[in-house]
Amino acid sequence: MRTIVVAVALLMGVVGQAQADCKSEVDQAFAKLRSGKSFRLETRIVNEQQGALTMTVDYLLPDRMHQRVSLGDSPQKMETIAIGEKVWSNQGQGWTEVPANFAEVISKQLKETVAEPAKSKIDYECLGEKTFEGKPYVAYKASLPALAAEQSKGEAAKAPGQPNVQTLYVDKQTGLPARNVVTQGESETRLFDGTFSTPADIAINAPS
Repeated sequence: MRTIVVAVALLMGVVGQAQADCKSEVDQAFAKLRSGKSFRLETRIVNEQQGALTMTVDYLLPDRMHQRVSLGDSPQKMETIAIGEKVWSNQGQGWTEVPANFAEVISKQLKETVAEPAKSKIDYECLGEKTFEGKPYVAYKASLPALAAEQSKGEAAKAPGQPNVQTLYVDKQTGLPARNVVTQGESETRLFDGTFSTPADIAINAPS
């Protein structure tokens, strides 16, 4: 369940202080994404303890989500479906309904960070037009504290190191968020690499 919270937090950016002009532009991009019927976020997350994680999440607004997660090179997928206040999970042994207390946490997280207007507090820097992987975007940069999951018990007591760096790329033609990349400090090491899309055929139903 933690994976959902981490991914959504990185999706909408819910930490830090805000810089008015750049924040407004980022908020507008996500507001436009929310104004559509649905969207998809395909992500690769790298964690020193857990290894690589590949995740695809479909959102059907206002309150439906289907998440599919693969660990490393494993062909097995762990799935979660949320519809309103009900949540189901499939860890490889078939679908089961998630207990109400966990379902409430997930439903609340989806409502607050996906369906409702942005509450982003990230201090974004406007980078202007940037080419990323051969395509031009309007880019924004922010510093993020290291996620708790990245720190071992021993590291938690140490002084904080260089913050992670988030770069958000917005499509110039559509005005929609296109890529959301978090790197380890100013290095090229990607901790989180998310790709947004808006397929027209997203459908999310309760598992049978």
